[in-house]
Amino acid sequence: MLISFLFAVSISPSARKSSKKLPEHSKRRIVEFLFVLRENPVPVESYDIAKMKGYVNTFRARIGDIRIVYEIQWNQRAINVLTIKSRENVYE
Repeated sequence: MLISFLFAVSISPSARKSSKKLPEHSKRRIVEFLFVLRENPVPVESYDIAKMKGYVNTFRARIGDIRIVYEIQWNQRAINVLTIKSRENVYE
């Protein structure tokens, strides 16, 4: 019997649009990160993850010069990727 404990990961339209402008090597690293999120929503052992101050269940992941902001809905086992942008543009 296989029990699935994976989280559903959805990407906002704005995050999807901004990620298309990134270099291919960054896209590969982001996709790898999103697969990790399905199993572990806060993978602090493998990635630079920080909780966003002033928000509930919202985190920032740093992958090179790229920042991914996502929120976790623990009860629904869902992760919503809100933003994928370069460091200098993400906090605007």
